[in-house]
Amino acid sequence: MHKTEAINIIERTFSNSFAESEFTLFIKNLLNDIDTTKYNEYRGNLIKDSFKDHIRQYKRIGKYTDPKGESLDVLVIEVKDQTKLDKARTSLRNFVINHLENFEKDYALAAFYSNSDHGADWRFSYVKLEYKTEVSEGKLKQSKELTPAKRYSFLVGKHEQAHTAKKQLLPLLENIYNNPTIEELEEAFSIEKVTDEFFEQYKGLFIKLSEHFEHDTNGLKEQLAEADIDIPRFTKKLLGQIVFLYFIQKKGWLGVPKNEKWGKGDKKYLQNLYYEAVDNGHNFFGYYLQRLFYKALAHKHADKGIPGYYKKLHCKVPFLNGGLFEADYDWKNSGITIPNDLFRNQEKVKKSGDIGTGVLDVFDRYNFTIKEDEPLEKEVAVDPEMLGKVFENMLEVTERKSKGAFYTPREIVHYMCQESLIHYLDNSINDNPSTYLELGGSQVYLVGNEIKYGQKSLMSEQKHIIVPKEDIDIFIRKGFFALENDQRVLREGKETKTYRFQLPESIRLNADLIDKKLADIKICDPAIGSGAFPVGMLHELVNAQLVLKQYISNKYLKKKLEILNVTKEEIDEQSDKYNYRLKRHTIQESIYGVDIDASATDIARLRMWLSLVVDEEDLDNIEALPNLDYKIVCGNSLVGLPENAMRDLNVEKELEDLKEEFFLANDELYKKDLRTKINGKIRQLLSTAEAFAGYKIDFDYKLYFSEVWHYNGGFDIVIGNPPWLALIGKQLKKYKKVDESKNLKIYKSQYIFNSYMPNLYEFFLQKAYRITKERGILNFIIPDRFGFNESSVELRNFFIKNSILKEIVYKWNFPQIITDTMTFVCQKSKPTNDYGFLIKNDTHSVSIPYKLSEITDDSELIFRSFDSLRTKSLINRVKKNSIPLINHAKSTSGFGALAGLVTKMKENERQMPVLKGSSIGSYVIKEPFYFEFKGENIGGRTRDESKLSIKNKVLLRKTGFPIICAYDKSGYYPEQSLYFFYSISNLISNEFLLLLFNSSLYNWYYKNYLVTNLDSTPQLKNKDLDVFPLRIPSNIEIYNKIGCYIYFLEKTEVSNLIVKSFFKDLSDAMVFELFFPSEIKSAEKEILIHLQGLESISEKLSDAEKLAVINIEFQRLYDPNHPVRNNVETLDSVEEVRIIKDALK
Repeated sequence: MHKTEAINIIERTFSNSFAESEFTLFIKNLLNDIDTTKYNEYRGNLIKDSFKDHIRQYKRIGKYTDPKGESLDVLVIEVKDQTKLDKARTSLRNFVINHLENFEKDYALAAFYSNSDHGADWRFSYVKLEYKTEVSEGKLKQSKELTPAKRYSFLVGKHEQAHTAKKQLLPLLENIYNNPTIEELEEAFSIEKVTDEFFEQYKGLFIKLSEHFEHDTNGLKEQLAEADIDIPRFTKKLLGQIVFLYFIQKKGWLGVPKNEKWGKGDKKYLQNLYYEAVDNGHNFFGYYLQRLFYKALAHKHADKGIPGYYKKLHCKVPFLNGGLFEADYDWKNSGITIPNDLFRNQEKVKKSGDIGTGVLDVFDRYNFTIKEDEPLEKEVAVDPEMLGKVFENMLEVTERKSKGAFYTPREIVHYMCQESLIHYLDNSINDNPSTYLELGGSQVYLVGNEIKYGQKSLMSEQKHIIVPKEDIDIFIRKGFFALENDQRVLREGKETKTYRFQLPESIRLNADLIDKKLADIKICDPAIGSGAFPVGMLHELVNAQLVLKQYISNKYLKKKLEILNVTKEEIDEQSDKYNYRLKRHTIQESIYGVDIDASATDIARLRMWLSLVVDEEDLDNIEALPNLDYKIVCGNSLVGLPENAMRDLNVEKELEDLKEEFFLANDELYKKDLRTKINGKIRQLLSTAEAFAGYKIDFDYKLYFSEVWHYNGGFDIVIGNPPWLALIGKQLKKYKKVDESKNLKIYKSQYIFNSYMPNLYEFFLQKAYRITKERGILNFIIPDRFGFNESSVELRNFFIKNSILKEIVYKWNFPQIITDTMTFVCQKSKPTNDYGFLIKNDTHSVSIPYKLSEITDDSELIFRSFDSLRTKSLINRVKKNSIPLINHAKSTSGFGALAGLVTKMKENERQMPVLKGSSIGSYVIKEPFYFEFKGENIGGRTRDESKLSIKNKVLLRKTGFPIICAYDKSGYYPEQSLYFFYSISNLISNEFLLLLFNSSLYNWYYKNYLVTNLDSTPQLKNKDLDVFPLRIPSNIEIYNKIGCYIYFLEKTEVSNLIVKSFFKDLSDAMVFELFFPSEIKSAEKEILIHLQGLESISEKLSDAEKLAVINIEFQRLYDPNHPVRNNVETLDSVEEVRIIKDALK
């Protein structure tokens, strides 16, 4: 079958709700000679009673016999409810077992679905009866045991991706000449969707192994202590070693016959090695695994003159180098063992019902793929990126979270890496410190959408643009996807109507220059974790250079190949050779990282090695992995040599030469000697600095990575997700547990910090700035409070004065944390003009252009976000020609009552009526609470009774949306859940403030300008009240009169809702006219001009008289022909009004 047709069948079948006709068509194409004459349907009494709660009906649509004579049934099973697919998996599996036993079969392909969700989510499973051989009373016996269905299932349907099913089933579907064997079908089903279950089972393995090692009596702990390694790290390393071998055995590198090439090995080598150990009565770890790790893989072998052949294992084994398989203990003499049943057993997994909780049992249930840089065609499997996530979650088990570290989702990493490269290339290629950033080329949506064009350009003063930034953007984001298209154009020698270059001309013409910039880049993650960002940057750099390869000049290519240590003939013969050498060179020259957790650096190095292994396709000679000890370093990023410390440049140059040798060294003794020399020199310099500084130093950037400063002046890009940890209260106690050197005082002495709630990310931001070169890029994901909290204003001020802001994006989807996030990108350059930058309200919004002055004009230097450019423009128009409310009205919070002392009912005569937030509604108070007002009952700062007892005051509730604002004439004291105005100028009135704060415009302004997080309960701050925009009308008496009307109607609870509604709408319209007078006049919707002569209601009038006045005015103004009614009802024809009202719906 043609590949395209096969793919279409798979996608129609597995990417949609279950359809029996499509499934049957797929099966007939998969199993060429299936016998459909055996079709049967079973329902009602034909379903065994024990399964009737779960099974509605099932069909046997055919019987298949493979080339070896093994038979298999194909079943379609309708369960009674979709939830049964997950919650009754054991019963469903047992149901299939029952069928197989009745029909004397050992295998089945089964589709499980339910009509409760119209078959939207369903399961395609391979089930077999497994025969386990065991010894009983000296005789061999076989017992039937079903392999867990989950292990051999694809979860498919309209809500699931079918990529795994497509990838694994496609070869069988394409092969129309041969019927698949049962073994081939089983192999296709040996993969399942990787979920959190993998982590849970992996954590179980970690705990079991750790507990075993903790109780070891062979001196393991003592030996590890000498090497400064604890049991958790040793356990994680062991699991990492095994996982690594799972990856490389998939490449056929293990168990390779001595006369075969690499790639021809046993793809279940570890599993078969285990069975060999069991068959020979040996301990798998003690007798086999240690020898494989520390003898076979850690050394070069050429027994019998055959490169790679190791006679003790009777096969070829690759020399991996790098340090992963270097022993941390005396493995030959330690006597350490791990029970075989920790590798394989028959225990049942509680949640899933799977059989086997050993290391090999768990890993066998999942597919491993080394590729972690595929785009949309991503395998649902355990890849290095997934492994990184698991390892970082594992670090939480050993206090990783207490250090404020969280795994960064792949999508965020991908975006940040690309964004960093775009800015880096723009800065390094185009010497253009422009007055305004180019904002008109494109608006990039961050999550899966196309680039949007058409916004007006704000560019001014371009200087020597070689490659426009928008072209760089296309190159980095889409260049790799354009590769195949553009290669075709190059082969044709010209563009055609069908095929045109997708890569911009400026990129193609300047390929040498761009490639050189990419090759020379220096990147660092100061809190590397599992290596997500460095690995992400590695993939972006390699992909970008692969795109450029077809355009670079022959002269440049020749020089580049010399540097990469590969010939043109080699890459012409084997294109993957170029990829491999490029990636290896990038790791050596460009990637750096630091983490305080040694386990984190272990997994980061592991991911780097795996990224190399994926591209190593030299079947004659597998190259040894590089040593990354001085590229990815364990240490405290924040504490280094004092900035003014004397540096020994001669020793640093010696260290650079030694580190370069060490990177490529592959002889164990030579490496040991080099490591001793390097560490000795580093320790000597650090010890000298410690004596001068007075505190412990275990790491320094300019010492460990001195070559970066000698040749580059710092890092071109510093990127990452620093720890988010508030160093107060319980968090501080946790931090002190994991930070034995108690560096908090040192941090405070060296960095800007907020005294209210110092946080580790603030220190990392500043450290990142210091290690970034001039004009380099800093790109961090951090808590969003950095963008607007008052406590962060000093740090914002530092970056505003000392860097050029590039982009801020709020509200990233970060599933495992509660804190809202932002990405912050800046360039290390002092600003010289009123430049432009971008802020996004969230990942789906368009970029909103800002000028620096828009931030610096605000005393709090807030990085405000808006949902649209239109909203921002409207906000600015409202602010223009307005004055801050504080100029005419002063506000404060109510008194602070101690907990439990404010009561709903009056409990004694000493209590007085007071008001809480819940005491007020819109315009009026509802009912008071009671409180004994005396010193010992009061907390907080507001105690001044002369303010609290003001007779007439406007009250505002502190929390919630919309704003709740009321007028109080009682003189009751407001409690701290309320704000109140205690001083108002004679130019405005309480009634006027009442209208403003209950208006749509003020609510819209509050929501879009002052509220920082609408996803949580908004909180009105006292400083927010101060900055509400105020315009004082010349005809304020009209506003006062309408305010009195509404207050009276609300207070007396007038039953005519139309009257109330009309005057509220009228007041709303009057506020709009106050702020948009020319727009409303142009639309001929004026209102105030028609309210001249409005009658007032004075306090002298009785309630009945007041109501009569209001009703008379209502009848007059509500007349269908009166311009006030017409204009109020049609006011949203004015664009500004319509935008604001729509935003509040």
